[in-house]
Amino acid sequence: MLKDMFNIKGLAGNESARKRLELELTEIEEISEKLFRKIDERVAALTAIEARLDKKCAALEAIIAKATGLISAQGEDVETRRRGVIALAQKGMKADEIAEIFDMTKGEVELVLNLQR
Repeated sequence: MLKDMFNIKGLAGNESARKRLELELTEIEEISEKLFRKIDERVAALTAIEARLDKKCAALEAIIAKATGLISAQGEDVETRRRGVIALAQKGMKADEIAEIFDMTKGEVELVLNLQR
């Protein structure tokens, strides 16, 4: 296309080529502006998604921390109950009496005691 513009001879040809180049340049600028707007919109959308993901990650980390705390607390509670069952059994209490104290079934108490042996 550029060769055709410069092949036109004379001043009228140069003026015509200059106008065509100006039109092409204007068109290129409009297209580039549209592309940059689309890019900016997509960057803004990705930034919003990233912010939402950061919030969800923070919430998930808080849930994991809470669950970890609960699990360790339950583990400590189970260990405390196990020690209590063994201590009461060593003092001569029967499994059904110990079960009532710890709100456990007789089978659970017997299991703890059998595992201890």
